[in-house]
Amino acid sequence: MYDEIIKTIVEKGGLTKLFLDYDGTLVDLVSQPEDAVPPVELLGLLKELKKKVPLYLITGRDLDGLLSFVGSGFNVIAMHGSQFISETGEEWSVDNFEEYKKRTHEMSIKYSHLERDFPGLRVIDKVGGLQFHYYNVKKSDLESLERVISKISEDGFEMYSGKYVFELRIEGMDKGKAMRRYVTRDDFILFAGDDRTDEEAFVEFKEHITIKVGKGETAAKFRVDSPADFKKLLTDLNESKVEVFRMEK
Repeated sequence: MYDEIIKTIVEKGGLTKLFLDYDGTLVDLVSQPEDAVPPVELLGLLKELKKKVPLYLITGRDLDGLLSFVGSGFNVIAMHGSQFISETGEEWSVDNFEEYKKRTHEMSIKYSHLERDFPGLRVIDKVGGLQFHYYNVKKSDLESLERVISKISEDGFEMYSGKYVFELRIEGMDKGKAMRRYVTRDDFILFAGDDRTDEEAFVEFKEHITIKVGKGETAAKFRVDSPADFKKLLTDLNESKVEVFRMEK
């Protein structure tokens, strides 16, 4: 599979940008979101790659949360496209983001009782989005939890489901639309992700290199089994003897 991906990249003249999901793609999924700390060698690899080609980390996490893991100096598209920071520190956020932050704080209080109703559930204020993280909820409670979650509706937000999470995200935000802000007609990109929220970008960029990490139905062209396998691919790209990057920085 690695050889096939690299062959396709070379045939298309090389990659111009990398867009990489974080949880489940660069690092393994964990029971507590704050424990998804990247290994030092992974950060080193990402820093090597971004010397060669523009690299974007794209995540459903909030901006400060991801930066606490990877540090400054990266292009980060956060909250499914609601926030952005460039590697030089320039920030952008969706219109009325401060109001969304206020709303999600209020909603975190409003729905906090669900943590008592469903032991193991965490209601997490992402400061612009509200996450219901159910990794530690008993399987026998999941059907009931899903029924409750399906009835939640908040103006300006939409509910989506991912691996071990339901989340109220700002309406109209998705990774495919977010990435379009940074991809030109002349680009040939690689995007990798592992979850349902990444499918929107797989469809949007079907003519590019799209990689599903892990199991499940997907619109991506390629698949690797795990974050460890994807790290191997990134290492191969970084060390490749052939021209895999079209526009070196």
